[in-house]
Amino acid sequence: MIKGTGDTRYAFVNGIIRAREARLLTRSHFDRLVAVDYTSFNTILSDTPYGVSGDFIGALDAEERLLRSFFNRFCLTDEVKNLVDWPEQMHNLKVRLKGGQNDLMYVQQSDAVESWPEVADEVLRFAVEKNPFVLSTNLDRILCRYLYDTALFTPFFEGYYRTYFDLENIRSFFRAKQFDDKRNIMNQVYIPSGRLNVDLLIDNMDVRQDQLGRNFFNTPYASIVEKGGAYYEDKNSFLRLERLCEEYRLGYLLQARRLTFGVEPLFAYFMFKTSEITKLRQVYWGKLNEVSVEDLRESVPDVW
Repeated sequence: MIKGTGDTRYAFVNGIIRAREARLLTRSHFDRLVAVDYTSFNTILSDTPYGVSGDFIGALDAEERLLRSFFNRFCLTDEVKNLVDWPEQMHNLKVRLKGGQNDLMYVQQSDAVESWPEVADEVLRFAVEKNPFVLSTNLDRILCRYLYDTALFTPFFEGYYRTYFDLENIRSFFRAKQFDDKRNIMNQVYIPSGRLNVDLLIDNMDVRQDQLGRNFFNTPYASIVEKGGAYYEDKNSFLRLERLCEEYRLGYLLQARRLTFGVEPLFAYFMFKTSEITKLRQVYWGKLNEVSVEDLRESVPDVW
């Protein structure tokens, strides 16, 4: 297991987190939700924080606010606060630049990312070129570099973000394969600081799916590449790829459950709970829009 920070200031809250983790939804909860009409969600979740009468999406929003309040109250490590805050700030910045001022997803008290020199340069570039794809990809690469540099304060966080970047690059690899200009696109969206070299991804752009798993055999992601790619070829859908990537990311965070001290359990709980809320929204809207039971079930990660 990767060594944590061992910060004893978190001993008290980590006890609270253990109790909260026991209330995270299981695969059984999601299987039942997928199998019924959305009007039954409140009944199935009656013994959870989401089981309220009335507006289900409103209950999710409220639980999300409580989660963020809990994190803000107990997180005493500035580096970890930034790891959570900066992606939200960057999302809001991109929305504002693209003219969606009223569609901000996060309530933020800070706009620190806008003071980064590289971000200022990209904002100026966008004002001239008006290319949202270039804006998003360049801002994402800048954000990821800051995240990685910040995560170097402990092996647990360095390992998490290297894994996260690899998974994002695998997602980008399969999507770029669908375009004629695939190599150029892969170069544009590739996130450095992970373990996967960009040359490996580019060299496999035209490789047949039945060969890809063998070509990624020396990486930790051969199974994701093989199974996710095969599902796409069969179903023309990235659902399995997305699920496998999410399971791998959350699986890394399970290491934090074995730590008594340190900020790692708080960060991991925040990520698990955020993922849970996101998946509940997706299943709910999937039900509203008559997405098939098979597709909904395929999309739900199984970690706990």
